[in-house]
Amino acid sequence: MKRSLPPHIAWPLFIVAILLVGIGGAFSALIAAHSDGGAQVIEDYYAQAVAWDEIASRRARSVMLGWRADLQILDGTTDTRLYTTEITVRDSSGAGVPGLSGTIRAMRPQQAGAVAEIPLAPVAGSPGLYRQQLPIGEAGVWDFEVTAHKDSVQFHTRIRREIDP
Repeated sequence: MKRSLPPHIAWPLFIVAILLVGIGGAFSALIAAHSDGGAQVIEDYYAQAVAWDEIASRRARSVMLGWRADLQILDGTTDTRLYTTEITVRDSSGAGVPGLSGTIRAMRPQQAGAVAEIPLAPVAGSPGLYRQQLPIGEAGVWDFEVTAHKDSVQFHTRIRREIDP
């Protein structure tokens, strides 16, 4: 003899199951939306928008300067998640630019703020070479923003790298 649930029990269970699937999907979407920290707000977004012309002209002046920055990520330790980065800044003739002061910012493209901002540290005996440790232990795409100045000359560039720690 075949046993089945009577209709007055089966239909309410079916409706409850459909409701639970909908609620489970909503909670899954909520958890996924907050898995990377949730909504992120760009700091001073209005001030950046107002100063856009100045930011664009600063970038154009850096391009006209003819300098370029090359970034290398050296070995690091996964337990501290600090990786040594070397930046070589060269002028338009290819010679290293010594004596720069400024910062390097490590950023994730999907995050609003910088992960770290560290001063440039020149390497003695190597003009144009700057070495610092940055907390970039996570794999993925990273942006490195170099802002440097020497006397009245300002240089600004952004370098994108994919990291496989």
